[in-house]
Amino acid sequence: MKRKFAWLGAILSGLYLVTAGPIPDPIPFIDEGVALAIFLKCTLYLGYDLRSWLRFLGKNKGSAMGKSSKSNGVTIDV
Repeated sequence: MKRKFAWLGAILSGLYLVTAGPIPDPIPFIDEGVALAIFLKCTLYLGYDLRSWLRFLGKNKGSAMGKSSKSNGVTIDV
């Protein structure tokens, strides 16, 4: 049942990403970034890692999101 929901999520978010450019947003509260995140998570659950095609996402190699290995815990807010 979870795989069916993952397929449904991947198909719907993929269709939204394909149609997001030429026509106005059919659902204005869902941004293309959210649709891309849903699409990537669904395809990752299904066993297809598409993050290697999108260079700007990168792969987390066991580190916490947003932290580098040299981080000393100091946050600078600009």
